[in-house]
Amino acid sequence: MPSRPLGTMIVYGFPRIELDDELDLAAWMGASVLEILPLWKTLPDPAGLRSKVADRGLTIHSAHGCWGGESIQADRVDLGSLDPSTHRSSVDDLKRCVDWLEAAGGAKLVVHPGGLSAAADFDARRAALGRGLLEVADHANDTGIVICVENMPPGVSPGSRAADLSALLRELDHPRLALAIDTGHANITSDPAAETLAAGALLATTHVHDNDGRRDSHHPPGHGSINWPAWFQSLDAIDYQGPIILECIKRIREDRTLYRPEVLEPFVSRRDPR
Repeated sequence: MPSRPLGTMIVYGFPRIELDDELDLAAWMGASVLEILPLWKTLPDPAGLRSKVADRGLTIHSAHGCWGGESIQADRVDLGSLDPSTHRSSVDDLKRCVDWLEAAGGAKLVVHPGGLSAAADFDARRAALGRGLLEVADHANDTGIVICVENMPPGVSPGSRAADLSALLRELDHPRLALAIDTGHANITSDPAAETLAAGALLATTHVHDNDGRRDSHHPPGHGSINWPAWFQSLDAIDYQGPIILECIKRIREDRTLYRPEVLEPFVSRRDPR
C-alpha cells in the first residue's frame, strides 16, 4: 500500500495567529508539506514565509487561491461568473495568486470553480469557467505551478461533482490544469471514494477533513462519517501518490485532543515531530 506524505493547511498573515505557532502545530501533527492560506487582501511576504518554512525542514506544496470575498482586488472571485466585470477581476486576482505562490516556492494553486449558482446556468457558467481556467493556466505556464480545481459542496453549477470538472479539464487539455479532491465536500455531495475515482488521473492534490455528511464542518478525520480505508483504496485505484493535506487546522488549533493520527496512520507517512 502506498504511503503518501502527510501535510496540513496553515494560515499566514492573519491577525493574532503567528506563523511560528502554525509551524509548531504542523510539526506536532507530523506534517512534512504545507498548504498555505494567506490573508490575500494583505499579500503577506512570500519570501519571508518561504525562508521560515525551509528553516523548519518543511516544504510548501500548495496555496489556497482567492475565492468569494477572500480576494485581493476583486469585489468577489468567481471564475464561473456570467458578469463580465466579476469574471475579469476574478481571473486577475487568481493570476496574482499564481505570482505570489511562485515567490513562496509552491507548486499547486487550489481554486474554486465558482460559488452557489443556478442549475439552469450550468452551460453558460461552464463556458465562463473554462475561459477563466485557461487564462490563469496560461499565466502559470512559465512558473511550474499547476492550477487545481476543487470539488465543491452541493449547489455549485458546475463544480459540485468531480465528474463534471474532470470532463471540462479533459476538454481544455492544458498541462497546467488538474483537480483537487475535498473529502468533506465529497461526503456531502456523494461519496469521497466515488468522487476520487471520477477525478482519476487528473487528481493532483487533496483537502482532507471529516463531517457528518450534512454540514461542511471541517472536523479532523475520525470525527465524522467518512470511510477512510475505502477512500484510500480509491487513491490506490487511480495511483495517486501525492500528499494528504489536512484542512482542519482550525479545529486542531482550538483543541489538540481532536487530532487522531491513528485514523490515517496506516495510509500516510508522518514526519517525526522535533
